[in-house]
Amino acid sequence: EKVLANPKWPDEWPYSEDDFKRMDESSDAIFYDSPRLCYHIDDAAVSALTEYYSTCFKDGENVLDLCSSWVSHYPKDWKGGENVVGLGMNEYELSQNPVLTSHVVKDLNDDPVLPFDDNTFDKVTCVVSIDYLNKPLQVCQEIGRVLKPGGECILSMSNR
Repeated sequence: EKVLANPKWPDEWPYSEDDFKRMDESSDAIFYDSPRLCYHIDDAAVSALTEYYSTCFKDGENVLDLCSSWVSHYPKDWKGGENVVGLGMNEYELSQNPVLTSHVVKDLNDDPVLPFDDNTFDKVTCVVSIDYLNKPLQVCQEIGRVLKPGGECILSMSNR
């Protein structure tokens, strides 16, 4: 069955703010204070994700990597545009990501507004992190705002 061919969406957002409360509501900045230069998915998943990106990334595209870190899993031979931006929680991790032309340190759980102009990016990626956001609807609305018309958002999930 091709469930994504004809999705049935609810008329209204079916969740309340309480549905996104966490057991530990302390600041995420505490957890992300120390750099973690590690992969959050296994080698096979990294390879599959990079291969998928190679089918849809075009040279010269401006890309925003949300919840970014020291690696974005983009194809090695891809030549990004002037704006390949990482938005994440740890300055050092972001500074070590070789594909980024710039980066922004920001906690989207504190403030889901993206600090970019409308229609800025051709693609937005978010690898195994959308499920950690406590304001996913607002972040997705912001993704729609910063994407150029016809742009794509690629959200990757893990079964971990």
